[in-house]
Amino acid sequence: MDYVFSYATTEGAVRKVNQDSLFIVTAEYKNEKLLFAAVCDGVGGMSAGETASGFVCQRMVDWFEGDFAGMMRKNSSVLDIRASLDEMLHSLNDRMNSYADRKGIGMGTTVTAMLIIPQLGRMLTAHAGDSRLYKITDSGVEVLTADHSIVGQDVRSGKITEEMAENDSRQNQLTNCIGAGLTDTSYDYSIADYDGNECYMLCSDGFRKKISKDEILHDLCPSANISEKDMSAHLNALVEKDMKCGEKDNITALLVRLC
Repeated sequence: MDYVFSYATTEGAVRKVNQDSLFIVTAEYKNEKLLFAAVCDGVGGMSAGETASGFVCQRMVDWFEGDFAGMMRKNSSVLDIRASLDEMLHSLNDRMNSYADRKGIGMGTTVTAMLIIPQLGRMLTAHAGDSRLYKITDSGVEVLTADHSIVGQDVRSGKITEEMAENDSRQNQLTNCIGAGLTDTSYDYSIADYDGNECYMLCSDGFRKKISKDEILHDLCPSANISEKDMSAHLNALVEKDMKCGEKDNITALLVRLC
């Protein structure tokens, strides 16, 4: 398994600070390449959103290079790896809340991450908030995460449609994230198979609110993104479209093609 990837991120047309953070790291082990990537979106309205998102990204990279590497050498199961990742994210939540209390500031962030483990033939995902993970093939687009928001809950319960949600004024009201004073919470995980010639896109909500699934399929499908240059051009074109359509939020997207 190999990967082609690129990303685009900007503070956008209005905001002066980019509270989004991202990372993508790979490692070779037993002649296979592992990949770990995430997008974190600092919670708007809190004074240290960019610090929160950057902190979570850095600590996740530390986990990948430390605890996870050790678990791979011990031939740990994907369930044990998931448990370790969950323990680490809850520890980050506690540390962030403690720091925010001491400093008298607000800190919170979404997180959406994917970990591809070829040695186990599995992809592990972790999610909290309203950033998203998409699976994109040449034939369709699938959202692999559920938005942890008031609007997302209403869509899932049938109170409103996805079309109504696009213009709902409550879009930024989250029900779950890391930090923000939340203490008794859980995060979403999935363990799935994967195939070559698929694309996965992680993004903050600012990227996807102004573009359609048809546009995502057309510009970000595997056959249109053979090279990193292709990916960069398509991602930046969609970011420009977001801003021309009036998106006021930070905008971040990270695209990975499996090959």
